Amino acid sequence: MINYPAIYIANGTAILLLLVVLFSLKKPLRHGLFEEKIFYAMVILNILQCLIESTVFFLDGKMIYGYRTLSIVLNEILFINTIIFAYFWVVYADYKLFADMERIRRIYPFVAIPAMLIILGCLINFATPVFFVVDEYNIYQRADFFIIPYAVTYFYLLYGVLLIYLYREKVHKYLFLPAIMFMVPIIIGSLLQFFFYGYSIVWLGVSIGMISLFINVQNEASYVDMLSGLFNRQYLNSILLTHSKNKKENTAGTLAGIMLDINDFKSINDRFGHIVGDDVISLTGKMLRETVGDKGSIFRFGGDEFIILMYINSQKEIIDMIDSIKTQTTLFNESEEKPYSINFSIGYSTYESNHESIDDFLRKLDVFMYEDKKKKIDEGIIPDRRQHLIK
Repeated sequence: MINYPAIYIANGTAILLLLVVLFSLKKPLRHGLFEEKIFYAMVILNILQCLIESTVFFLDGKMIYGYRTLSIVLNEILFINTIIFAYFWVVYADYKLFADMERIRRIYPFVAIPAMLIILGCLINFATPVFFVVDEYNIYQRADFFIIPYAVTYFYLLYGVLLIYLYREKVHKYLFLPAIMFMVPIIIGSLLQFFFYGYSIVWLGVSIGMISLFINVQNEASYVDMLSGLFNRQYLNSILLTHSKNKKENTAGTLAGIMLDINDFKSINDRFGHIVGDDVISLTGKMLRETVGDKGSIFRFGGDEFIILMYINSQKEIIDMIDSIKTQTTLFNESEEKPYSINFSIGYSTYESNHESIDDFLRKLDVFMYEDKKKKIDEGIIPDRRQHLIK
């Protein structure tokens, strides 16, 4: 028995929620980043699914001329849109992780093969029942292979979550929980619809998942520097403030900081342009994430300066981290074949929160970093641009 009020209320609520998200998107679609365009497309598909599904349930069983044909067409669109939505989710998750269009172009034509087979099956369904049939009484019934689109859809959805889980240490950890939050309402809604035909809250579940992703993107923008992919200065201040207020002995060890400044970054901008300069910042962020891993938190302090915070139990740990960074930059410069090289001036110290302020700690890191830069200038390792140094 179809529960029409429940279906209309669920889908209507989903549409209202998604419209709030849609009107909250600040940039026009043509100016958006790739990930924003994919997210926008997922929202539009979700709204369409709610409208189409409500119409399909309204048509079901009504013996009016043209309704059966319309019901078949709309059900085909439901299946096709569902698989496209799931495929877009995988592409979205991958791009959020790696921000690599070349990877998308290389891998995802192959990942799209199951989706294309489902779409082909939907087209065949017009001629002979594959996934569903609408009988002479205009009543929808599942066909022998109805489980296949469900299986492929869940394959894509779960693959996206698995991708985030496997690479959460390599990239941004904050993506994992929202991915789980995205999936839970979808799974609940799908299971209810699978076992209780006539009650449809699956797209309401999807809309709730989309809202959790949207909120995550907004939160991400408040504490992540989008160019480098690292935490921003605002979040650095928040972390240090929290640490300074906690006067109890930290069992994790002593908080230490490393400040890094890209040597001669201004020259890279002047010679190659700011697009290349942005590329340097982005690659530096990626290189630091790979080097530091879960041993510390990395922040873009401003411009071409970065700070690493880590808890240490001995001075050797911080020296080892600096050595690892130097090794990684050497490997980068030797293997990437860029028209520039990346090298750092580095200063480090510990934060004695009991008797020094946050500003004192940051100033101390700054002074030690510029001492290293001055030493490199005196040794002729980097050009003398002392007018740019803080005296």
